[in-house]
Amino acid sequence: MRLYKYIYIALASLAFVSCTEDINIKLDSIAPELVVDGVINTDTTTHTIYLKETADYFSNKAAEVISGATVTLSDGTSSITLTENSDKKGAYETPSNYFGVVGKTYTLTISNVDINADGVKEEFQATSTIPTKYQVDKISVNKERSFGSDRWLVNVWMQDPPDERNYYLIKAYRNDSLVTDSIQLWGIASDEIFKGYYLDNVRMISLEDIPSQKLKNNDKVTLEVSGISEDYMYFINDVILEYWGRNPLFGGQPANVRTNIQQTVPEGEEQTAHGYFSAYSTARASTVYTEEE
Repeated sequence: MRLYKYIYIALASLAFVSCTEDINIKLDSIAPELVVDGVINTDTTTHTIYLKETADYFSNKAAEVISGATVTLSDGTSSITLTENSDKKGAYETPSNYFGVVGKTYTLTISNVDINADGVKEEFQATSTIPTKYQVDKISVNKERSFGSDRWLVNVWMQDPPDERNYYLIKAYRNDSLVTDSIQLWGIASDEIFKGYYLDNVRMISLEDIPSQKLKNNDKVTLEVSGISEDYMYFINDVILEYWGRNPLFGGQPANVRTNIQQTVPEGEEQTAHGYFSAYSTARASTVYTEEE
């Protein structure tokens, strides 16, 4: 009887081993498509729109930038043409004294491009409206030990504006350097469960025990709280899901990341575009972290 048991175990082990096989997947090359990454907010600063092309899935080189495009930005009253950075091709910039205004709708227009290289120039547009600007009263930072490592909780005191649905984008700085510098590290939230409430010592984001985020005594910590649109919040969420991967048991069906970039010219020859143009309000508050004795 014991012999049969051992034979069964051996056969079962062999079955698992035999299920492993290398499969070489060959994907066809596809025509490049437009990728837009651009934001303007209520800061008075140089705002940048980045234009690139998609690359094949197994491409081992950086995506090609799109140089020589005409990029304009309109607020419904006036329009400006952005200037391509001579040292960073594919980056189109506003003047340094440009700022967005709450309540205005901004239209980004990209023209003089031939993404599919068919000899016909295309034009793309995207629009975004700047929502309410928040007032951050103060923040605090508290160190916490969790699962064998340290982290620093950044809490906030601020009023969630009543009588409207609000959506938040949260970033953090250490000594004026952005430490949540990648989209997968950003914080997002809606006010669905705290609509109209005063946020009193509520955690907004945490900094982890890694070199880029780890705090030391007397470090300056700045919390950036932006008012964004619902669609932009879901765009960020889509990207984060794609970056970290979906739960195979409880996650939803895979889907393309949403975009608000639409082709306008020529008609009848629509191309797919990717990325997002967003306009939003931004407020900040800072504190100095003091290490507890």
